[in-house]
Amino acid sequence: MRLSVIALSLICCVPTAVSAQSARQEKTINLPGGVSVEVAVISRAGNLVAAICSDHVVRVWSARSGELMRTIKEDTGRPSGVQFSGDGRLLAVSYETVPYEEGTIKVIDVDSWKVQSDLTSECMFCTLSFSPDGQRLASAGNSDTYVWDVATQKKVATISPPFGGSAALSFSPDSRWVATADGDGFVRVYNAKTGALRGTPTEFLLEPFTVAFGPDGKSVLAGGADRVISIIDSQDGKISRAIPKQPGLVETLDISANGKLAAVVYGAGELFTAVNHIALWDLDKGAVLVDFQKPGITIMGGTFVDDHYVFAAGSGNQLTLWLIH
Repeated sequence: MRLSVIALSLICCVPTAVSAQSARQEKTINLPGGVSVEVAVISRAGNLVAAICSDHVVRVWSARSGELMRTIKEDTGRPSGVQFSGDGRLLAVSYETVPYEEGTIKVIDVDSWKVQSDLTSECMFCTLSFSPDGQRLASAGNSDTYVWDVATQKKVATISPPFGGSAALSFSPDSRWVATADGDGFVRVYNAKTGALRGTPTEFLLEPFTVAFGPDGKSVLAGGADRVISIIDSQDGKISRAIPKQPGLVETLDISANGKLAAVVYGAGELFTAVNHIALWDLDKGAVLVDFQKPGITIMGGTFVDDHYVFAAGSGNQLTLWLIH
């Protein structure tokens, strides 16, 4: 059964905002003239921010002081993805090579800034995710999804969606499973050690863009072009609840450690590149706690830190850091 039918049977109305809270700009980081930020992520502890910049350089700053901690430039190709491990001790950077026949992923020790692992990937436009225990790294893009053992640098699983690659992926809290948002319109859950499919794939009317496991590991949240947040049973693939109708394309979503809040970033349907709208949802009540939109910025990566949400945004040659209580 398609999502639109299930959504209508579960939710009868669109929730409204219950608070006038907003986001507060905490830090402004200036980049060199003519350089802008393309992708940015914040470490789980909220102390570091890493960004892929338009000059093909990865820069890492202290999120608290704004000090530039490291500049990473490789001759292996153009950086396409970046991600911190859960404990913030590792930074993974993926690179596309010309003519894009294969790429590489470098896993860097943040203390020494030395490359710890050098992995080969065939993905373009790569999204990366570390398992919560830090033992595995997964990459997804326009082709297969790969899962590596970080210590041995061995590929432990290859996951091949039928069509279109995967836009996003997420590990379960116990690191046993990995969920993917696939280009053929499905969300799938796999065994992270073997690549075996778990349960039944969840079909969406339109393509899902983002996926995230809940902290209990029993549910997966997904969203995308249909502007609906769907809560999926991770074992059988059935949609247990849906929250329509979101104000834009659901680009990314993050879930708080207690599973009660979700930070959702939206893109404008009429202009796919306009990603300047974020909302903080109370998942139990299906209500918006914070609704913030600012033209002229592009909202990128974020993370829950204690009881607040921190996110990065780009505007011209500036990277700004924002806080939502």
